[in-house]
Amino acid sequence: MNYISAGYFLVMPTPRKDYMDEKIVPETVLSVSSCLCKQYPDTSILWGNSEVKKERYMDQLGLSLNTFQLFEQWIEEHRNTGDVLFPQVFSGLHSAGDFLNRFLVHLPGIRIISIGLPERYKLDFLKDVELFSSKNPEPYGVEKMLSQHHPPGIEGAKKVGYEVLGFDSGSFHSYLCNGLERDFRQHFNFSPNRYGLIDSIEEADRYSDYCNELGEQETESVLWLPWAIFEHKKSK
Repeated sequence: MNYISAGYFLVMPTPRKDYMDEKIVPETVLSVSSCLCKQYPDTSILWGNSEVKKERYMDQLGLSLNTFQLFEQWIEEHRNTGDVLFPQVFSGLHSAGDFLNRFLVHLPGIRIISIGLPERYKLDFLKDVELFSSKNPEPYGVEKMLSQHHPPGIEGAKKVGYEVLGFDSGSFHSYLCNGLERDFRQHFNFSPNRYGLIDSIEEADRYSDYCNELGEQETESVLWLPWAIFEHKKSK
């Protein structure tokens, strides 16, 4: 299976949400959807005009004022070099790991993950983005990564599964955001792995087709596709 890299993310796994079926979904979920898992950094705060939100974010991250200023400076410098893409995408493993080690290493449980789209879905994805993306003056990071057609840097990485995701204005909806684990169990005898992900591309293909057939009355108005999720070791 050939994949195209859609970028690297710093993600905090989250406890299972109350609306998820506890008989199906594991206690902890790893997801690329920011609806479910916190992603770092939150550039909507960093590039916003609210000093109050910045102060709250600094406190949430447990950073001193001086370190937070370096945090902002690092993001701005690496945005200019293309290492950080809007809104929360790192273009390479090195930049994601460097940022983590400099500023977030004290947060327990944070993961470096990357996502890859099976190559056969690239044109469908780009056509969908062209039709339905907002009139953002700059392409979102995931779009940039896919259009550049880089293979994922997965040497030494662990593929932890597939996630059925729908891309929407720079971020993702997950099948779990919509309670679709119940539909999958009913129609396909679905059983996610310990990350809340799907083990095989064949299953993920079936589930994404099912989501697209449901239509926007049942789910978000997005193109659902199967994305491979890789976890990378944190460097020391």
